[in-house]
Amino acid sequence: MNENEIFFQHDRILIINDDIFKTKTIKQKSVDLIVTSPPYNVDIKYNLHDDKISYDQYKEFSKKWMNRCYEWLKDDGRFCLNIPLDKNKGGLQSVGADLTRIATKEVGFKYQSTIVWNEGNISRRTAWGSWMSASAPYVIAPVELIVILYKNTWKKTSGSKESDISKKEFTDWTNGLWTFNGEKKNKIGHPAPFPVELPRRCIKLFSYVGDTVLDPFLGSGSTLVASYLNNRIGIGIDIDEHYCKIAVDRLKKECGISQTNIGKFLDDSEVKNKTKMKGTTQSDIILQYFKNHPSKTIHYDDVREWIKEETMKHSITEIKAFEKVMRTLAKEGKIIKIAPGLFKFKT
Repeated sequence: MNENEIFFQHDRILIINDDIFKTKTIKQKSVDLIVTSPPYNVDIKYNLHDDKISYDQYKEFSKKWMNRCYEWLKDDGRFCLNIPLDKNKGGLQSVGADLTRIATKEVGFKYQSTIVWNEGNISRRTAWGSWMSASAPYVIAPVELIVILYKNTWKKTSGSKESDISKKEFTDWTNGLWTFNGEKKNKIGHPAPFPVELPRRCIKLFSYVGDTVLDPFLGSGSTLVASYLNNRIGIGIDIDEHYCKIAVDRLKKECGISQTNIGKFLDDSEVKNKTKMKGTTQSDIILQYFKNHPSKTIHYDDVREWIKEETMKHSITEIKAFEKVMRTLAKEGKIIKIAPGLFKFKT
């Protein structure tokens, strides 16, 4: 993990302040679900990103960042892409169709379905064409798309297998027309925020409890707020430090979380002191990991990655039978088994 890129870290939240094309913090095939709304190229005044490039440049930019997402997703990973159906600012363009084609024909994603989000925002219209005349009128639908794509297999086989979606939510949300309001930019402080409701629905419908959710265009942090509030691990990337700060402020305000040790799951001195104590066992070391994350739902994979990192830093000796240790701790009542391979500290 490159600590120079890490802006903020909590037990289930990681914010990376870096260029999406350069960051090396995220491992390949480590992400279960991507939920994002990329720049629309409609001249929104971002601090660093140029949102007014040619359409050919925009399509090439889209291909490049989607290729990175493809690398980060697990083989059964899903991708929820929030984009306009079309746009008329700077020229009429079929954005939804073009980006879907790029994702499937040039990047390698497979198509599953499309959700139409009716946010009722006709104010995005920038021209009527010929006013009240058949000469050349413009027809602009006040909707956006959430294109549902996946990497290799649609059936999800990895993760905790624990769903937290209600019967009503499943019934309502599998209807491909979603109606809820957009987010006000003056309320959030970001020029193009999307509401938490959008990633919340995608997260509960397309991922398991404990899964890793990524937003490669973090912005105001809506995806991370939804991830944390729904017991997922959230990762966000943004090149703009100002937007990273906005996201952190939202996480503190809306989720009640605060900064922890940057770039580390566990404080080095604490781990070293534990391992030097006479009679310290492997159970003690792993139980301490749970104690340091009392609210985190922990999967075997979390412990495996933590052990790798701590071993590389030489703060503990590699624990090879950690899965057995975790099962033993659950039998002893020191941690709680939530689902196969998924545990939580017993407070």
